[in-house]
Amino acid sequence: MKQNHAFIQNKIEIVEDRGDLVWAMDEDYKLTAFNTSFKARLKQNGLGDVERGIDLKEVYKADSFFNPCQQGCERALNRYATTSKHTFEENGKIVVHEFSFQPFMNHFGNVVGCCIWQKDITQEVNNNHRLRESERKYREAQEVADVGHWNWDMKKNEITWSDQLFRIFDKHPETFKANYESLMEIIHPEDRDAFNEDVNKCIEGKKLHDIVHRILVGNAEIRYVHQKGRAFYDENGKPYRMSGTTQEVTKDVLSNRQIVEQNHELQNFVRIISHNLRGPISNLLMLSKIYDWGKDEMNDDIMKKIEHTTEALDQTIKDLHHSLALKAADKEKFRKVLLGDVMKDVNGLLSEEITKNGASIETNFSKANIVFGAKSYVVNVFYNLILNAINYAKEGVSAVIEIASDENDKEVVLKFSDNGIGMELTPEKERKIFDMYGRLSGATEGKGFGLYLVKTQVEAMDGKIEVESEKDVGTTFTITFPKVL
Repeated sequence: MKQNHAFIQNKIEIVEDRGDLVWAMDEDYKLTAFNTSFKARLKQNGLGDVERGIDLKEVYKADSFFNPCQQGCERALNRYATTSKHTFEENGKIVVHEFSFQPFMNHFGNVVGCCIWQKDITQEVNNNHRLRESERKYREAQEVADVGHWNWDMKKNEITWSDQLFRIFDKHPETFKANYESLMEIIHPEDRDAFNEDVNKCIEGKKLHDIVHRILVGNAEIRYVHQKGRAFYDENGKPYRMSGTTQEVTKDVLSNRQIVEQNHELQNFVRIISHNLRGPISNLLMLSKIYDWGKDEMNDDIMKKIEHTTEALDQTIKDLHHSLALKAADKEKFRKVLLGDVMKDVNGLLSEEITKNGASIETNFSKANIVFGAKSYVVNVFYNLILNAINYAKEGVSAVIEIASDENDKEVVLKFSDNGIGMELTPEKERKIFDMYGRLSGATEGKGFGLYLVKTQVEAMDGKIEVESEKDVGTTFTITFPKVL
C-alpha cells in the first residue's frame, strides 16, 4: 500500500507547475496524496492546514467548491471513471472548473482509492463561446449578404461549401457531393467555357478568380452568381487548392439589365423626337429668313420672338444629339493621351481669352503625364474648365489657374484650382452645376452646357469629377481617371 501511495504522490508532483488541483484518497475517503495547489485551495477556503489522513468526506460537505466531488468519488470507487464540469461564482465572476475522477486499483484489480484532478477551464469555455458566437455571426452575415464560402482541394477534387452556398446552389449537404465536375453541371452550359478559362487564368497566371455567370437550379431556374477566389501553391510552386466566395447577384444583374434597356429606349426616344422636330424647326427658321421685315412693327416683334425660340429649340436638339454621341463613345478607339500635348492645343484655342483677361495658367504634370481616353475629349475638358475659371474671375483680379496631376496604384488624379469668385457649394448645387444647362452662378453669360459636357466626357472615359468651392476664395475641380496599365 505504501508503494501505491508513493506512486500516486510521484504522479501528482509531476503536475505541480500547472496550477491544477490534484489529490488522491483511499476507499475510506482518507487523503493519501496531494499537490501544493490543493493545499493552498483548502487554506484559501478556510478549511485549515492539510495533512495526509484527513477525512475528505467532511471537506466535500463543508465547501461548495468541493461539493461536486461527493458523487464523482463515489462513482470512481465503483469503478466508473467520470469527468464533470461545474460553474462557480468567484470574486464577482463566473468560472468553470472541470473535475476528473479516476479509480485506482491494486495489482489484484481491486479499487483501493481514486485520484481527482481539478482544473480551471474558464478561458477554454469562453474561447469556445466566442468561437461559436463568431461562427453564428459569420453564418448570419453570409445569409444577409447572400454570400457563401468554398474551398477546392485540387488533389482530392473535393469542394467544401458553407451552409449558405448550398442554399445559393439549391443543393442539400447530405445528398450532394461537391467536386469540380458536379459544379460544372450546375453552371449554365453557355457559361462553362468562360468559367473554365477564368479558373485556368487564376491557377496558371496567379490572378484573382473573378467572374459573374449563370447557374441552373431547381426546375431550370436561372440565377446569377459572382465568384471570387484565389489559388494556393506548395513549396514547389504547384497549385494544391483554391478558396473563395460566391454571392448571388441575380437581382443586381437583372436590375442593371433593365436600366440599360431603359437607357437605350430613352436614347431612341430622344433620337426619334429630335428627328421628327428637325423638319418643322427648319421650316420655321426658313420662314423667318423670307419674312418681309419692316412693314409692321408688331409682326416684326412676334417674328423675332418666334425666331429666337426656334433657334433655342434647334440648339437644344443639337445639344441632345451631342450628348448622346458622347455617351455612345467607342472605347476601342481610346488611346494614351499626353497631358502636355493637350495643354498645347488648349493654349492655342484660348490664347485670345488668356491674353485679353490677363490670366495665367500654371501646370505640373511631373507626377503623371498620361491619361487613357480620347484626346478630343480631354482637350474639351481642359478647355471648358480653364474657360470657366477665366469667366468666373474676381472683378479686377486676374485669374490664376493651377493644374496638377498625381497618381496612385489605380488612378490618375487631375486638379484644376482657381482664385475666382467661388460659391457656397451645397450638395444640391454641386449636383445641379453638372446638369445640362446647370450654372455656377448668374453672374456671367452662357447656357451652362460646358460643365455638363465635361462631366459626360469624363464619365465616357470611365472617370469621375468632383468640385469644391468657397465663396471669394476659389474653386477646385478634381478629376479621377483609371490608371493606364
